[in-house]
Parts: sequence; C-alpha cells; structure tokens
Amino acid sequence: MKTHISILLALVAFSYAEAQDIQYVSAENGLVIRVKPSRGAKRIGMLDYGTALEITEHTNLQLDIMNNGEKISGEWVKVRGMDAYEPFEEGYVFNGFLTEEKLKKRFKASFEEFTVSIDDISEKTPEEAFGNPDKILSFKLNLDESLEGKTIKVKHHQEFRTIEVFQKHENSIAISDDKSHCDLIDWQHYYSSWKPLKTISRNHKFKARAISEKEALKFIDVDIETLKSVVNETCGASWSESIKDVKSVKDYPTSIITSKVLLRIIMTDIDGYKTEKIIIFEIPMSCQTKVNSYAKL
Repeated sequence: MKTHISILLALVAFSYAEAQDIQYVSAENGLVIRVKPSRGAKRIGMLDYGTALEITEHTNLQLDIMNNGEKISGEWVKVRGMDAYEPFEEGYVFNGFLTEEKLKKRFKASFEEFTVSIDDISEKTPEEAFGNPDKILSFKLNLDESLEGKTIKVKHHQEFRTIEVFQKHENSIAISDDKSHCDLIDWQHYYSSWKPLKTISRNHKFKARAISEKEALKFIDVDIETLKSVVNETCGASWSESIKDVKSVKDYPTSIITSKVLLRIIMTDIDGYKTEKIIIFEIPMSCQTKVNSYAKL
C-alpha cells in the first residue's frame, strides 16, 4: 500500500513540475512585484530583466498601462520566484511585461549609491577577495563576450547632480602557437588613460568604447632578454626556446592582447560630494591569442 502511495505522489509531483507556467521578466528597467494585485499595494521589490517566475494564479484583474506612448494590456498574476536567492516567496506582477521566451539575466554590479547594468553581458558573480568590494568589483567575461559598443546603465539610489563614466584598458603579453599559449598575466602591462564614455541618455546611459587595433597594440618598453627569462620561469624551457629569436614583443609567437577593461563611475550628489567606483572586467586571454595576434598576420 505504501509503495502505491509513494508512486502516486511521485507521479503527482512529476505532473506538477511538468505543468509549471514559467515566464520571464521582459521589462527593460525591471518589473515591480507587490503584496496584492493593485498598483497601490505595497512593493516587495523590483525584478530584474530576465528573472524567471512561475505563474501560480491568474486573477482576471485586467490592467492597461502606457509605456513610452504604447498601450500595454494584461492582468495581475500571482508569481513565485524560481531562484532560491530571490528576496521573496510569492507576490503579484503585471503580466504585460512577462514573456515565455527564455531570457538571460543581464550583468549587474551593485554599490550603495548606484547600480550598474550592461545589456548583452550575462549575469556574473564578483571575483572573491578582490580589493575593497565597496569600491572595486572584478568580474570575468565569457569567451564570447565583449564590452565594445554595449549600453551601460547607471541606476541611482539617491539624488544626484551628475554621473560620469570613464573607460580604460590593460594590455598584456601573450605567447601562442596553433595549439596552446603562454600568458604573462602577472608581469608587465600597458594601461591606457581614462576616457569619458559617450552619453546615450542624460546621466543614465552610456556607450562603451571600442578599442582600436592601434590601442590594442600599445605597450611599454620591455627588455627582451628579461622577457625570455620570465617566460622560462613562468611557462618552461620549450616556450623560452620558441621566442629565442624575437626582437620585439610583437614578433611571432609573442603578441600584445587586451587583458582587462575597466570602468570608473563618478557620481556627484546633490551636495557636491563625489563618489567613485571601479568595475574591472577580465578578458579570457585564451580566446584572444589567435584572434588578436596581429604580428602573426
């Protein structure tokens, strides 16, 4: 008898799991979740673009809203968070900004004064034990990701006068052949100057700069014999032998690659006090050696 009950419960659980109505937040600036199905109800929080939700109940309470001149029609639905780390269990949202299309959460870096999000960069966890997390956050980009031309959004948490965003990059030395690579990530680097990003929307949205080939090839003066010694210690005798004839850091199989892109965000508050934060993006060097090895072409 117990066996039959267990099987029945398992089947019910399986059917329930299969029947889940999962949808994703499509609102560009996030979607408010409330304790009751009413625009006047207490807010539980704001759900990020791409947040997965399970719809547990349709209320049939219809709602029309205007969004940038466009009428959006829908209803209030009761939802449950799919992520164990969501700061809520259940609540109500307007389903005009939900979609069945699976969307990925966007990159977001949160500070006390503001939050920075970037379109088309996936959600990431900051690198552990990196500097002061209240001022500097470091993240690793995926192999197929680049900041070039991306929209950077700064959402303020307090009144302010201005928000400025600057960008710089770090170049490093890489040594590669057609099968593997030796990366000197802890040796010498070239750092560009900070350059202001173009504003797309006043004080809120900015466009990340493209790094030109000329900028990507800049480097400091390096003693070649010292380089060979460092390569021997870091990567071994075979790699040291492979560069025995190079005269410059741009001679194959050595090359210059961009290893980091940094953003500096400066907010001036209503009283004139400036707050500065740094976000560092580490670029996987293994995905660049064949693509950006200009000296090899």
